[in-house]
Order: sequence, then C-alpha cells, then structure tokens
Amino acid sequence: MPRLYVLVLSGGAGTRLWPLSRRDRPKQFLELLGEGSLLQDTVDRVSEFVPSERIFVVAPPEHRALIHEQLPDLRADHLVVEPYPRGNAAAIALAMAALAAFDPDAVVAVLPSDHVVGNRAQFRKVLIAATAAAERGHLVTLGITPERADTGFGYIEAGEKLDLDSPIEVRTVKRFVEKPKKDAAERMVAAGGHYWNAGMFVWRVEEILRAYERHLPRTAKAIEALRDAIGSPRYESVLAEVWEETDHTTVDYGIAEKAENVAVVPADIGWQDVGSWGRLAEIVSKADNWASGDLVAEGAHGNYIWAPGKTVALIGVEELIVVDTPDALLVTTKERSEAVKTIVDRLKREGGEDLL
Repeated sequence: MPRLYVLVLSGGAGTRLWPLSRRDRPKQFLELLGEGSLLQDTVDRVSEFVPSERIFVVAPPEHRALIHEQLPDLRADHLVVEPYPRGNAAAIALAMAALAAFDPDAVVAVLPSDHVVGNRAQFRKVLIAATAAAERGHLVTLGITPERADTGFGYIEAGEKLDLDSPIEVRTVKRFVEKPKKDAAERMVAAGGHYWNAGMFVWRVEEILRAYERHLPRTAKAIEALRDAIGSPRYESVLAEVWEETDHTTVDYGIAEKAENVAVVPADIGWQDVGSWGRLAEIVSKADNWASGDLVAEGAHGNYIWAPGKTVALIGVEELIVVDTPDALLVTTKERSEAVKTIVDRLKREGGEDLL
C-alpha cells in the first residue's frame, strides 16, 4: 500500500469509563488490556505496514505531551492539534488540510484510538481492499460483521459489489441506520448484508475535501483558509479565527450519510469498541469472574473488578462492575454500565470538577 497514510483520532473523553478515564488521561492513554495503551496499540497495529512518516494523530492541546510520551516516534509536525472539540468532522478536516499539504495524492485511513482488533492479518487485507476502492474515488467505511443484534451501534446496509481487484469484496452503501430499536436490529442481522458502523474510513484526501465542499461548506471554507496558512507564522492565528466557523457535527452524519460515492468493506477482524466497562468486560473476561488483582469469590458469577493492588472478596453477587480508584469508587451492573456517562454529567452540574 504505497500511498496509504493513517490518521489516528485521539480526541475522545471516554466518560463511560469513569472513574479510571479522566480529562487529564482519558481511556485511549490507559493500559486497559495489558501492556501498552489503546492509542499505542492502534499505532502499533498499522506500523506493521505503514511507515512512521505516514502516521498522523489529531488531538486536543491538553494531550500534546501525553501523545509524544506514548508515541515517541511520531513526528512533531504530524500531531495535528484541534483548539477545542467541534465534533470529529472538524477535527478530521483539520487533519486533511495538513495531509493535503504533505501529500495531495495521499489515501488516508482514519482510525479511532479506542478500538481493539484481534485479527491483524485480516485487518491489513481489509485496508488493502479499502485503499483500492478509495483510489477509484469512493469514500470507504469499514463495516464490522455483527455478532448480535446490538442497539448500541449504527448499521450500514450494503448494496452491489464493486468491480475491483482486491482481496476482499467491496460494496456500495445503500443507507446508514442510526442506532436502531431491538426489533429493527434483529431484522437487519437476520437479513444479512448489514454491518456495524465502527467509524473507520479510508479515502483520498482530495476526494474527502470535495465532499466537505458539497456537504459541509462552512467547514470547507475554514479549511481552505488554513491550507493557505500551513507552514507559515500566521497558521495559529488563522486557526483561532476560523475554528468556530466549522460545522459542529460528525463525519458520519455530516458527510457519509449524504454522499453518493460511499462504499463499505465487510471487516471480520475481531473488532471491539472499548466504549464502556461492560464492553471492556466482554473483551477480557475469559473466566467466570475477572479482577485486576487477587479475587476470592463465593457463589459470585460474571463480575468485573478493577482494583489494582487489592484483594477483592465477592459473595453471592452477579454481573457487577466494580472500579476502585484512589478518589472514587464505581459500582454498577454490566447491563447499566453505559449509564456511567450520566454520573459524569451530574458531577459537572454539581461542582465535582475535581473528580473529572
């Protein structure tokens, strides 16, 4: 893949993994699955076939030091800093401007920093297929083969197969479906040809910039002003001036759901989204109960315990999530673990800033 670049999105707050994930060190910087953070694992995964000089990261300014600490081989000018959150459409557009200046013919894989991929060999084949479609002018998304009728993901309905020389078939996209109700999700999984939308994309830089011009013109205008300033002393002042003018939305909603040249690569790659404690428990729980330290369990089943350095005793409880940090303790059920974000929102409202 001689033209492939990688952009890693590292701007998420990870609020559903509170109290371990905090503002100063959100989940992508944490070692949740053994040695190495989620961010480091994302970069390591692509470094097997993409050289370091073609890897970029976009992140907020407060994480600049953390990124260089965890990714010492990342070039300083390959860290694209978004002034403050405006949704990933603006962050991606900002990075595309930098990439266009670096290599206007680049094909770029856009990858979140909080995903787990179990099958790296298949992941590489998927990116080869996606690159072939992107070189033909398609905006390509990776569609995860669904394991169940999960209502926590958006879905992609695939259409006709594209005529490409690639190791995996690539199909047109008929439609995107926002997070569905249970019965709708069950129908889509039963019908086949539907995939989870994981928010991973591959496209030519100039093709996605044209899509911004058509579907998010305010962002396109801001990015055009920035392209003229890249590498000059006035870049920071121009960025400060135009950033508020960008569209506050996601690239899925702002572009992918509206564009006509979108394609999907079915990606059976052992993918997991570390989006909540419940999902993390699914990834790591190979035994009846899982704990970060010593565990004594009597009549207890299906529990996930994060309490490093402590022996935890469980008696007669099931399907719990327990996360112990020096200043906060979370106790919830796996079923309700997605609701941790509501605790973070409440702490914001009630003045608990020191816990965020």
